[in-house]
Amino acid sequence: MLKTIIRLLSYIRFYKQRFLVGASLLVIATGLELYSPMIAKRLIDQVLTPAYETGVLNKEWLIILLMSYLLLNSVGSLLKYVSLLLLRKMSNRIVKRMRNELFAHMHHLPISYFDQLPAGKVVARITNDTEALRGNFYVSVISNMLSNMIQIIGAFTALLLLDRRLGVAMLILVPILIIWQKQYTKYASKYNLAMREYISQISGQLNEFVQGMAVVQAFQRENQLLHEFKDTVQKWFEMGRKYLLLDSSVAWGFANLLRNVTMLTVISLASYQFLDGHMLLSAGLMYVFIDYINRLFDPIEGFVQTIANIQQSLAAGQRIFEFADQKTESQEEKQMQIKEGDVTFHDVTFGYLPEQTVLKNITFHAAPGETVALVGHTGSGKSSILNLLFRFYDPQAGSIVIDGQTIEEYSRQSVRKGMAIVLQDPYLFSGTIASNIGMNRPDITDEMIVDAMEQVGAAYLLDRYEEGIHHPVVEKGNEFSSGERQLISFARALVVNPKILILDEATSHVDTETETIIQKAMNVLKKGRTTFMIAHRLSTIKEANQILVLDRGEIVEQGTHHSLIEHTGIYQQMYQMQAEQL
Repeated sequence: MLKTIIRLLSYIRFYKQRFLVGASLLVIATGLELYSPMIAKRLIDQVLTPAYETGVLNKEWLIILLMSYLLLNSVGSLLKYVSLLLLRKMSNRIVKRMRNELFAHMHHLPISYFDQLPAGKVVARITNDTEALRGNFYVSVISNMLSNMIQIIGAFTALLLLDRRLGVAMLILVPILIIWQKQYTKYASKYNLAMREYISQISGQLNEFVQGMAVVQAFQRENQLLHEFKDTVQKWFEMGRKYLLLDSSVAWGFANLLRNVTMLTVISLASYQFLDGHMLLSAGLMYVFIDYINRLFDPIEGFVQTIANIQQSLAAGQRIFEFADQKTESQEEKQMQIKEGDVTFHDVTFGYLPEQTVLKNITFHAAPGETVALVGHTGSGKSSILNLLFRFYDPQAGSIVIDGQTIEEYSRQSVRKGMAIVLQDPYLFSGTIASNIGMNRPDITDEMIVDAMEQVGAAYLLDRYEEGIHHPVVEKGNEFSSGERQLISFARALVVNPKILILDEATSHVDTETETIIQKAMNVLKKGRTTFMIAHRLSTIKEANQILVLDRGEIVEQGTHHSLIEHTGIYQQMYQMQAEQL
């Protein structure tokens, strides 16, 4: 817990000047407010009481004290407003920095991390949890903690100065408060952490349900998913109910009881000392006692609420730092230059889990400009080869060499810079056709985008929309057909003019006509470019320079289409099976 608080406070160093000014103004404002009861005491004892006794009102002194009281509180309120404004601006800047850091950190996490964690939970950490920190910790906790501590110390000091024995007697509240806070924190921490986790689960479920809405409705799973969602929300509700019961009964109920008992005790002791002749008790002094006791308990109650905010902040902070502390991929500094696209796999062995080998002793060579097709049944390891080539993962054994350079020795970004990939399921971002193809890179012009679309046979899309390449694209590009989305993603790959082109079943979701368009574009574009293809439709890879047939993670056949079709094996069986289905 302390470690999390220290890490949260460490962000203040980036805005130290703003914090110091805001905190200083808050201290001054709280000090001015604490002095105002003393002015009220003088007003009661030196102006109002004599006026009652003598019938003569000292108007000049009355005006001075009233103006002083109003001025003191007005200045205090103004300073507190400015201090809170500065601290809230600081909190916004801190959360902005934190979100940017988390977003940047996310891009350096291995792909395997996202394989295990639902997207909604990642989103919740960067949005919901940071927002909880902004509102609860950097605004409420810091400002309220400073203000409350100053008020508590000031009220104790004032009571000690007014009457030492009374002030010392009030110190008995300290151990009571410590025990109270300890018990409150013990249960509040558990409840807050559980609530944050349930909120994360709700975000994850919503993200999954929304993305799969078409499948949900197609298979009539609305009621089942509604039941699952209600179950998670109910768990969150039950945990929130327990927290509210704790907060209301322990925080506010006990605080009011303690306040009333203290008030009665102080008044009784003051009255006893007055009757015993040991204390001169005036109306102003009684007012000050009551005022300072209230000023003592107001921040105590606020301190309890601050503790609640701290607990919520700790729960959010722990989840954020758990995400931030995830081990990132190695960041090699050496920059790779891919000039030819010569690719060699040397005895490569790989598994997503150490105990599960997916690829075994893979060895092959792709010369510059060659087209290499990867064929095999589902789970044979085709996509894993491309994942390794793109450095989404690194092999456990063996090496991958491009143009004489072992890719593990170079930064992932530089390895990928000379490559482009088209996935089986094309993904379009919200934006425009141009932003999806050029990815907002400043070195890619509109002319280059149009040229890429023409080469892949997607120029007809420009005639369909008045805005041309600047036509808006909604999330996932749902207004386009699957074939059109694939053409756009294909243009995205071509516009960067890669030396190595990777097609992961790029034609699996397109119709025959669109496949023909892509195939024609490929015949022109593969010149001078090393191309790796995964294809279930064997008719699309007849012209490949070499075909690798994989089975259970091993290359069991290798050759051209004609050489493999003449050989009795897996490829021949797959080709004949597809031919019979036509």
